[in-house]
Amino acid sequence: MVNKVIQFSGGKDSIVCMHLFKDEPDIKAMFVNTGTAYPHVVDFVTSTCEKFGVPLIIVEPEHSIIEWQKDNGFPADIVPWDSTLGMDLISKNNFGVMLTPYTNCCSKNIWEPMQKALVDNNVEFVIRGSKSCDSKVGVADGHIDDNGVYYNSPLWEWTDEDVFNYIAEYNIEIPDHYAKSKNSDSLDCWCCTAYMGKTGEARVSYTKEVYPELHKTLISNLAAVKATVANAVTYYYSEPAGD
Repeated sequence: MVNKVIQFSGGKDSIVCMHLFKDEPDIKAMFVNTGTAYPHVVDFVTSTCEKFGVPLIIVEPEHSIIEWQKDNGFPADIVPWDSTLGMDLISKNNFGVMLTPYTNCCSKNIWEPMQKALVDNNVEFVIRGSKSCDSKVGVADGHIDDNGVYYNSPLWEWTDEDVFNYIAEYNIEIPDHYAKSKNSDSLDCWCCTAYMGKTGEARVSYTKEVYPELHKTLISNLAAVKATVANAVTYYYSEPAGD
């Protein structure tokens, strides 16, 4: 029998996958808790797996993500190279805090631990909630990685509207942050200073309302990221004098 897992983030898409495949023989769920996961998401993931009778594998990174960010920089959507790790040896420009592409942070603290857990648990088939219409897609439906693991995205041709209609039709419980804003999406790390835009604004607003102490740290870090990027843009792209 093929060893299957559902990558379960607690988001709307992965909960639909859980509902679709919960009765598959020997199916398991896998969740990455970076240590900075939102408490209500951890509770939701745990209680949903218990309710559906799906065994849960919780994956954790080797080191604290907060400590990793201290050593490597805050994750950001826009990153001036002068502000990245090691560039202080080359560039004399100090725009503010050290930054790193968000893919570096996600890779080290979510994707790599998940990949290791898949190998350690002899997983051959992964079910994901990715859709082709998503603004960011890790791997496409049908992807096979270097370890021979097959990635199935059963919602690949679905839209967000399809997902919410399915949730409504089957009266599926979803985390309460979805009720706060139509722009809410899956929440991973409360300390994330990337993935901004509309979903980021919704995340920050929710954190302020529900987790005010965490919000103080988050908003301070976001201000430092914003100032660093702004300083770099001003330095490199300000209009020449007299123009």
